Amino acid sequence: MKRTFPLLSAVCLLFLFVASAAAQTAGPPKVFLFEREEIRPGKFEEHQRESNNFARTLAYAKKAGQPSYVRLGMSPLAGNYNEVMYAYPFDSLEQWAQAERDMERWIRTPGPVKAFYEGLMGPPRAGEDLHASERSMVAVYSPELSYNPRTSLARVRYVAISTFRIKVGHYGDWLRLTAMYTDAVKKMKGEHHWATYESVGGAPDGTFVIISALESLAEMDSDLTNSAEFPKAMGDKLGDFEKLSAATIESITTTIYQIDPKMTNPPESFVAADPQFWSQEMPAAAPVTRTASARTKKK
Repeated sequence: MKRTFPLLSAVCLLFLFVASAAAQTAGPPKVFLFEREEIRPGKFEEHQRESNNFARTLAYAKKAGQPSYVRLGMSPLAGNYNEVMYAYPFDSLEQWAQAERDMERWIRTPGPVKAFYEGLMGPPRAGEDLHASERSMVAVYSPELSYNPRTSLARVRYVAISTFRIKVGHYGDWLRLTAMYTDAVKKMKGEHHWATYESVGGAPDGTFVIISALESLAEMDSDLTNSAEFPKAMGDKLGDFEKLSAATIESITTTIYQIDPKMTNPPESFVAADPQFWSQEMPAAAPVTRTASARTKKK
């Protein structure tokens, strides 16, 4: 089998995308900030509690009259189990910059939000950081590479994040490849949706992110079954599609995450749709001393 054909299984994840993680505006967010944190082995539960503290602080900030920022927290179902992923949706790059300033101010400056956060954290513990590494990437929505995106994640429970790296000098081929793929999808059964984001910082040039959001993994079962229709839908263009894929795509990496509401600050519409799932409440834990890392907000 040609090297390019197995790529179709990853490309087919495009079928499943549900675009808006926060619905701050109609349609997909214009900007996503993705934060990936690797947690020290054996520290995941303790980190989850610290992450919950910050998610609750984001929720409290709105009650204190501050801007509201949504965060979707996820942990891997397939991938590095010592990893968490956060996705923050924004209307613009400037709103992202303002969010960074606001979050830093809330934690560093005396006031009601800082007091609330410190009350959750308890006494500091010197010298401890639960993170092994932290990385972030900011990406902007590419409507020309997207198709029929949905607008709500309120009942989504799993997210498959596929990162495509495109070879230098092949952006035009990537556009043609996407157009070929879209034309074939329109001929297939089922209702298909995807939105594409292009990295503008924190990743190599030519990095694109496709997010597949699922209410259950049965949706992935169904779409992988229907993917057998793809060669027929592509018809005599299949060979050209395979060759163009090989010439254009450097790599594809996919991680399947499970949404963790305890690490999430959801929009009010999500809570209204399913208040039991989106609850931030955690079981009581024995009090322990903690410290904030150098960048306290990165929890």
